[in-house]
Amino acid sequence: MSNNIYRQSPAAGGNANKLVVFLHGYGADGKDLIDLSNPFGMALPNASFISPDAPHPCEMSPQGRQWFPIEEIPKGAIKASLGLLDLIENEAKKLYLTFKDVILIGFSQGAMMSMQCLLINDKPLGAIIGYSGALRQENIDAANDQILDGKHKFSDTPILLVHGERDEVVPFKSLEGSKTLLNKIGFNVQTLSRKNLAHGIDPDGISKGMEFLKSLN
Repeated sequence: MSNNIYRQSPAAGGNANKLVVFLHGYGADGKDLIDLSNPFGMALPNASFISPDAPHPCEMSPQGRQWFPIEEIPKGAIKASLGLLDLIENEAKKLYLTFKDVILIGFSQGAMMSMQCLLINDKPLGAIIGYSGALRQENIDAANDQILDGKHKFSDTPILLVHGERDEVVPFKSLEGSKTLLNKIGFNVQTLSRKNLAHGIDPDGISKGMEFLKSLN
């Protein structure tokens, strides 16, 4: 893993009781999302925030990073998640927290990564927010050993998925597709669709994320 990590300590000061991990999109880097710690820090004043750079230089934008090459969608997320889960576990341990105290917030390729981490990790995570992401059957299949009698063993994990209806990068239909795949294995998924939004995160998506995080407490 690249070890460049952007950080923001709890807005309330003192020790963190949650770790929020931002997972950036393809061709961006950790600093792309770390400013979201300002609004989300209002929702979770005792959370520590980190936004790691993805481990690999991006093939299509040399300044940016990638979790896995774009031609390896969706299976690339499976292998990439194993390395990411190691990083998250190490970061949580430094704060005396467990996976259950960790919330993953991903955008685009980072949203697929956040869902994949939830699906394959052998311990439960606290919650997932995915902006403009997509999940495919292969991502679910990778978690077969966590699915018993058709139900994922951590299916009570809260999930919020947000997507712009004008998304030209990850088609808007991915929102319903991902929700259906997760519902099938027992997850209850909240969704928000944004009418005039392209591939991005808008203020309404952030507000919904804040509400969702507040409801976890």
